[in-house]
Amino acid sequence: MLSSGGSAEERPGIHNQAEVAYRRLRERLVDGHYRPGDRLTELGLCKDLEMSRTPVREALRRLQSDGLVSSTGRGVVVSSLTPQEMLHAMQLQGALDALAAKLAATAQRDGRLSPAQLTELKSAAHAVEERAEAGDPTGAWHANLAFHMLLARLAGNPLLTDALDRIWARFAVGSLANINRRTDLTPRDHDAILGAILDGDPERAEAAAAEHVHQAVVMYGHGDRAM
Repeated sequence: MLSSGGSAEERPGIHNQAEVAYRRLRERLVDGHYRPGDRLTELGLCKDLEMSRTPVREALRRLQSDGLVSSTGRGVVVSSLTPQEMLHAMQLQGALDALAAKLAATAQRDGRLSPAQLTELKSAAHAVEERAEAGDPTGAWHANLAFHMLLARLAGNPLLTDALDRIWARFAVGSLANINRRTDLTPRDHDAILGAILDGDPERAEAAAAEHVHQAVVMYGHGDRAM
């Protein structure tokens, strides 16, 4: 998103300031700094970010387009997902994750993934196990997100990565407030996906990723609403 002329924090201009405001607010939303239903005012956000109203207002427009906040007429509220919206999002995420796993395994089969990338993927899967076994549901959730987004990047399709990033942001905003209720994340959730990718087996990787999300949908349908 940034050009080679320096970071967004370094370059002046209202468009750059709006980008900085957007990124900071999005990061706060995804990290659970604001909870679903919280009302956010331009004045309060300006104080929080130490920025003027114009870039904050533009950032809120973009966040509303992303589905992370909703307009109320007097500021915005942090969005939440209804049970039906959550199921729809999980279904779409499942299809995209399966494609990402298939493409990543294809890249491995064709010799396009480096040893460093494979090591990074193994480490990301291990981090989920480590946080889950340590009884840290919030840390496990963030590690799980990191694993899935890395998988999307290894697929080599920027549009796929962007789509999954937007879906996971919606999950984060709607889920982190209740993350301690999550029970479906087991320490070995990603073994089948990881193994198929390391073996360069696209069909097996696709099936493993689809099954992974299917199990999450089943758990959700049985009353676990934390993702």
